[in-house]
Amino acid sequence: MPKPQPVQTTDEIYLTELFAILWKGKYLIFLITLVTIILSSVYLRNSVRTYSVEAVFKPVVEASGGPNLSGLSGLASLAGVSLPTSNSSDFLTYQKLLFSEEIAQRVFANAGLVIKLFKGEWNSELGLFEAPETGKISEIKQLVRSVVTGVEKRKYIPPNAKRLSLLMEKKLKLSMEGNGFLLISTETSKPDIMIKLILNASQETDDLLKERFFSTAEETLEFYYQKLVASRSPEHREALAKLISAEDQKLMLATNKTNFVAEPLTNPSVSLYPTSPKASLFLMLGAVLGLSIGVAVVLVGHAITKPRAE
Repeated sequence: MPKPQPVQTTDEIYLTELFAILWKGKYLIFLITLVTIILSSVYLRNSVRTYSVEAVFKPVVEASGGPNLSGLSGLASLAGVSLPTSNSSDFLTYQKLLFSEEIAQRVFANAGLVIKLFKGEWNSELGLFEAPETGKISEIKQLVRSVVTGVEKRKYIPPNAKRLSLLMEKKLKLSMEGNGFLLISTETSKPDIMIKLILNASQETDDLLKERFFSTAEETLEFYYQKLVASRSPEHREALAKLISAEDQKLMLATNKTNFVAEPLTNPSVSLYPTSPKASLFLMLGAVLGLSIGVAVVLVGHAITKPRAE
């Protein structure tokens, strides 16, 4: 009795036919994949490499052995005074001020740095900033935007403190590390310029806080001394003495050290290799895209040329 032949399923027939179609068009698939890899390579060769820049700052309070003022809030209130601003809160103020327009105004005094930051708008022949030339595509986009939204073309504003502040806020990223250090990081194609910007802005912020402290330090100490002379309670006098000691040490810190609130922990670092674009990933995606397009072209071509059943 003859053995029954295994029944070939419809799925197996379709897969076999599909494989045969793709194998027949293998050269076209290979050619399209090769073209996409070449285009990816051309893009990579002409793309701008960006690097990661990181700068770590620590609060100067760690370097000052100021007296412990915990528990003195009540005594200070009874004495009619308030506790002096602590370095920890100064460090928070430092972070808030870093990208402010007030700091940007001070950084803007560094003309060489500003020219490098807005290089595309600087006319070296005339020695001034002017609106960069826009291409046809940009003009078309602006026209469409005006028609759709009714918003007219924005008037060109040369670089100023406001624009510099917005640039710093956009380009630089702040993050607090678990150990209390402040990390300022950015991705840029011009790491040297961004390092100068970070260091300049951080130093100007520190200097501004130091100037603000100096402007009120003498009045604060004089006020504490007056309260100390007038006080008759030993507890009040002890609280005032510690407040004066804290303010004196803060004044000494501001006088003797270059940095008042924050100082660099290490020199700013730049990544050894570009962080973007990632060449291997980009080439792999190009190959996958080319393979997908090649398969689609072969299948569509087969469906078009396949003779119809009568």
